[in-house]
Amino acid sequence: MLGTKATLVMCILFLHTDNNPAPNKFRLILASNRDEYYQRPTRQANFWDEDPTVIGGRDLEPGKEGGSWLALSSHGRIGVILNVTGENTQDPSSSTGRGFIVPNFVTNKQHEMQEEYLVRLSKDGHKHSPFNFISIDISMKQINVQQYSNAYGCKDHAENVASGPRGWGNSILGHPFRKVTAGTSHFKEIVEAYGTMKDKDILVQELLSLLKWDKSHFPDPELQRRLLGKTPSVVERTSSVFVTIPEHGYGTRTHSIILINRQGEVDFMEWTMKEPIDPQNPTWISAKYTCQLESC
Repeated sequence: MLGTKATLVMCILFLHTDNNPAPNKFRLILASNRDEYYQRPTRQANFWDEDPTVIGGRDLEPGKEGGSWLALSSHGRIGVILNVTGENTQDPSSSTGRGFIVPNFVTNKQHEMQEEYLVRLSKDGHKHSPFNFISIDISMKQINVQQYSNAYGCKDHAENVASGPRGWGNSILGHPFRKVTAGTSHFKEIVEAYGTMKDKDILVQELLSLLKWDKSHFPDPELQRRLLGKTPSVVERTSSVFVTIPEHGYGTRTHSIILINRQGEVDFMEWTMKEPIDPQNPTWISAKYTCQLESC
């Protein structure tokens, strides 16, 4: 069920996992863009004050402080949420905010297994505006990836995601935008060519180039029907992996890359626009954090 006044929400996620990698390869490679209005206040990725085992950016929007779109816990959890645009399931003003779905999963204050958390989330799914939630649970033996969406037409429970390269965007599961399909194909090529420890620096640069890929993937019927009511020029500019619409004060403002090797060593890297953001000439700042997964 599509709404007639879709908002601009164009985040993207690429993920590769391998439960039995070669000694010189990574168990997990993640690359993600956060697209958002430039005026929305945000805290750069860092260890969280209330739980120093967690790394991630935070939403500082009044009334939504503390929410997050992507975060990692050294206990072996990663959560990523992507809004589903163009859905009209309920009045957004009456829905529960989605921003704490990720924090609640990675901090795990209720000491739930991954499946238990997802069952509880699916029971409350109708309370939220539409979203895709990717939950990752990492142990010494395996990486368990599950996807859940509360959007109209999706299953009412979480589904397992197979190992290998995958991509997600802001459409319902199984109906990706063209940029997600093209980006996932490019992501796969990067992982196959540079997904080794010795090529880590090249891998990071190639992933960052992917996240800055501004090639248009227009026309895109799924994107166009989900942004019904937007001008064609605006819709076309959201068809690239890297989005920039400065006259609307909107675009890709954060890149995130996470690498995890066989020993459970984590590199969490973020590049984000420094606030206040100049839409015409933004300044990018970067941060890198390392930790050891306690689950490995």
